[in-house]
Amino acid sequence: MSQNSVPESSHNRVANLRQRLLRASRFVNTAIVDGLHQRGFTKLSSTHTALLSNLDLEGSSLTIVAKRAGMSKQAMGRIADELISLKYVKSTRSEDDRRAIKLEFTQTGLKLMNHSFTIMEELENRCAHRLGDKHFKNLLSSLQDIVDDFENTSE
Repeated sequence: MSQNSVPESSHNRVANLRQRLLRASRFVNTAIVDGLHQRGFTKLSSTHTALLSNLDLEGSSLTIVAKRAGMSKQAMGRIADELISLKYVKSTRSEDDRRAIKLEFTQTGLKLMNHSFTIMEELENRCAHRLGDKHFKNLLSSLQDIVDDFENTSE
């Protein structure tokens, strides 16, 4: 088959690993954003989770956050600007490198993160109830094994 031809089979595309992981991730992100909306963080969008889920609680550089999210610094910078205007995040120049931008949670941002942790715990409890504790722990362990394998072979 040439590179330009149409694939002969969808390879059960809906059921492949990538599609299932993407659908699960979208569900989790939507549930967290919806839960945060219910708790008063109504201006938050699912786009913002790319930054929020990759920013260390003690702060991180914009470059690191962008790399973790698999995004360009420019795209992450636009998300950071939105979260700064919402007062969830603040930005400062790094003391070590004045060109580098450090992002940190504000007090309101830390409250948002505490709520998101509670929501995530509720989601994990729901999954553990559905699968059983042992199967859910195995799922988490297996996913970590996959991540570790890809991280170790991509370098």
